[in-house]
Amino acid sequence: MRKLALATALSVCTGTAFNAVAEDGGSHFTLTPGLGYYNFDSERSLDDATALSAAFGYEFDSPWALELVYMMANTDSDTATSVDVDHDQYRLDALYYFNRGSGVQPYLASGIGRGSFETDTADMDETMANLGGGFRFFVQDNTAIRTDIRAIYGDDDSTWDYVATLGLNLIFGSSGGSASKMMEPVAAAAAPTEAAPALDSDGDGVADNLDQCADTAAGMAVDSVGCPTDNDGDGVANADDQCPDTEAGAKVDEVGCYLELLEAKEVRLAVQFATMSDEVREEYMPEVEKVAEFMRAYVNTDVIIEGHTDDRGAEAFNLELSERRAKSVAAVLTNRFGIDASRVTAIGYGESRPLVDNQTAENRAKNRRVVAVVTAQVKTRVQ
Repeated sequence: MRKLALATALSVCTGTAFNAVAEDGGSHFTLTPGLGYYNFDSERSLDDATALSAAFGYEFDSPWALELVYMMANTDSDTATSVDVDHDQYRLDALYYFNRGSGVQPYLASGIGRGSFETDTADMDETMANLGGGFRFFVQDNTAIRTDIRAIYGDDDSTWDYVATLGLNLIFGSSGGSASKMMEPVAAAAAPTEAAPALDSDGDGVADNLDQCADTAAGMAVDSVGCPTDNDGDGVANADDQCPDTEAGAKVDEVGCYLELLEAKEVRLAVQFATMSDEVREEYMPEVEKVAEFMRAYVNTDVIIEGHTDDRGAEAFNLELSERRAKSVAAVLTNRFGIDASRVTAIGYGESRPLVDNQTAENRAKNRRVVAVVTAQVKTRVQ
C-alpha cells in the first residue's frame, strides 16, 4: 500500500507542464487488480477478512462498462472452534461512469454472480447480487486509482456483506481515440497567415476542421460532421451494425445487438419423511410440483434427487431406505407431474451426510429427508 501511494505521488509530481485528463472517447479494455476489506454478515458467523480481486473489463464508447470479476477472501469461523473458510466470488458487473473525459470520474455499479464457502469438510454455493459505486482518479495516461465499495446480497439466507477495495485501473487496446490525452502547454500565438484551402484527409466531403470522424473508410456515407450514418440511433454505424433495427434507447454491444446478461435461476426441493417410511406425504406435493414446473419452464435442466436417513438402524438398511425415499420422490415427479424419467436421477446416501447431528428427535427428523437443487442459465436483456 505504501509503495502504491509513493508511485502515485511521484507520477503526479513529475508531470511538470502537463495535467492528466481521463479517457477522451473510444472503447477499450481494462484490467484492475485490487486489495480490500471484506465485512461478512453477522448471520454467517465469519471473521472480517482481507479481500483480493482481479477484474477484466470492456468500456464502450459511452458511459457504460462491463467487468468479469474474481474475488477471494479467506477467513475463519467466528465460533468456539475456529474453522478455516475459503470464500470465492465470480461475477459479472455493469458500471456507469459520470464525467467521462475528466480526471475524477464517479461511477455506479451492480452485478450478479456465484459465491462459494469451502472448509476441509464441506462447501456451499449461492447466488450473490451486488450494488455500489466509487471513484476513478487518473494519475497518468491509461492508468488510474479506483476506490470501490459494494453491498453484496446472498440469496440463500438473505445476508448482506460489505466490501471496500482499492484498485489499480489499467487501460489498453483503445479504439476510436486514445484512452487518455495530455493537455499540452499553450504555445505563443503565431503571426497571421493567409487562409489555405480546407483539407479533407479522408475524402468524405467534410473538411478536416469540421470532421469529427477523421478516418472514415473510403466511400462510406457520412453525415454533416463526417461520421458514418446510424439509422437506428444505437451509437453503432450502419456498416458495423449486425442488428440494425434495435429499439430506441436499448442498450447494445459493440456490434449493435442487444446487451444481455447470463443469470442463474434455481429451485430447491426439501421433503422430510416419517421414521422407517419412504412414503411422500401429501403436504410435500406442492414442493415436488414446484420443481416440476421449473423443469417444464427450462427444458434443458436435469435433477439429481438425494435421499438421506438418520443414524438409527443398520447402515446397510439406512442406505437402502434412503434410496427408496429418493425413488419415491422421483416417481412423483415422473408419474404425477409428467417429467420425463430420463431427466430424473435418484441416489441414496443413507446416514452418511447428516444435515445436523442425530442427538435429538427433532434433529433426526431433519435428517430424514430428500433434497435436490435444479439450476438453469437464463439470458436477460440489460435495460
